[in-house]
Amino acid sequence: MTRYYARRAAEYERVYEIPAWQPALAELRRRVPAFFAGRSVFEVACGTGYWTAHVATTALGVHATDVNEETLALARARPWPRGNVTFERRDAYATSAAPPRCDAGFAAGWLSHVDLARMGEFLDAFHSHLVQGAAVMMFDERDHRNRPLPASRTDAAGNRYEARTLASGERFEIVKNFFDAAALRDALGRRARDLVFEGLRGFWVATWEVT
Repeated sequence: MTRYYARRAAEYERVYEIPAWQPALAELRRRVPAFFAGRSVFEVACGTGYWTAHVATTALGVHATDVNEETLALARARPWPRGNVTFERRDAYATSAAPPRCDAGFAAGWLSHVDLARMGEFLDAFHSHLVQGAAVMMFDERDHRNRPLPASRTDAAGNRYEARTLASGERFEIVKNFFDAAALRDALGRRARDLVFEGLRGFWVATWEVT
């Protein structure tokens, strides 16, 4: 997974040109700045910073993290006119060593790549950066009948895998899981309250409050 996104960094944002996704993406671009206005945001798996830029338009500050230096380099190179974004190379499964300081959390297109056997580990690490009562928004791709990439296999933990080919011809197999409200609620357990799960065309979007 790490190697795949490192190699894909330069072509990653082509995904936002998919015609069928445009109405949902427009709605997400509207919701994201409104949700994080005035907040200190911890973002996991920021990638090239596409969504970070939308958060940063209204947030008090954003601490954006990713495991890949290749994608972080592209994110850092974006213009940040408000000077309110910091970046860190960080494993999404690594718990914060410092006390939580952010009152909001964000992840776009990441949860589908989390190993189901490590979901609790990831959520605990993510929430370790967030104060009690922090507001969280996540969104990701929904499963749909006409999806062009069928599962290549599943493993004992229930992870679904897809075969991917980059423009260079390099081939990878990555975790790509799908969630509904019940699956997300079960994963969060007592870590969250007031979960709201909505389906958009091609995406789901969820918000909750950290307990």
